[in-house]
Amino acid sequence: MEKNSAITLRKHKAGQAPKGNDALQLSDLHKLLQSVKKRLSERLSAIENSLMERLQLAQTSLQHAYNTISDLTSDLKGVEKELTEMRENTRTSEIVSELRSKEYNLLFHGRPSESSEETPEQTEHVMRSFLTNSLRCSESDLAKISFANVYRLPKHKSALQPSSSPSQAPAIVVKFVKMKDKNMILKLAPRARQFKKNITRHLPWSMQEQRKALLKKASKLFTSGKRIRWKFEGADYCLYADGERVLLD
Repeated sequence: MEKNSAITLRKHKAGQAPKGNDALQLSDLHKLLQSVKKRLSERLSAIENSLMERLQLAQTSLQHAYNTISDLTSDLKGVEKELTEMRENTRTSEIVSELRSKEYNLLFHGRPSESSEETPEQTEHVMRSFLTNSLRCSESDLAKISFANVYRLPKHKSALQPSSSPSQAPAIVVKFVKMKDKNMILKLAPRARQFKKNITRHLPWSMQEQRKALLKKASKLFTSGKRIRWKFEGADYCLYADGERVLLD
């Protein structure tokens, strides 16, 4: 057997074509190789198709996840916007409500206390004396004015008021019964400044901050001959000069 194989190999090396059984064996080997190649190709094609299907499914899932996240992000932004608007509306409503509750109030700054434990009656006496002696409000006019309440602000709140300092006595709050009486006294504010005192509206804290920030501009504009006007707009206390709103820098 080994001898025959050796003879066959020598014939192949010599360039002689195989004959008989030798040719049949090579034909079968060729078919086997072609069959294996075909099966491998089919298997690889099946694997490739499977991978492509899985890849497409993964891409679809990722796209769906991206769309879901995008929708959730959009919804979240909408919710945040609504919450911001709700907070702003609530803030505006609270400020406007506080402003209305103080609509009949004026603050008298710079009036010292009569004693360390000043009573409401003494506080009213200090305020009335200031109106008659310093602001030259007649006794007859003052007698016609009715006060719903007169009291001093607590020290920690008075320190936040415009024109107040920690060394000054807390501001006096005067609540008038009639708006015309309040407006009449408010017109005397320029006289009060001659005595380094001040009379101001009783504003909510946020509006006091706005007024404080705009006071220097208001003073410069008034000195330059502009017509100054303060105006309430929602939750804002606005400064106008000759009809144009003055904004902060």
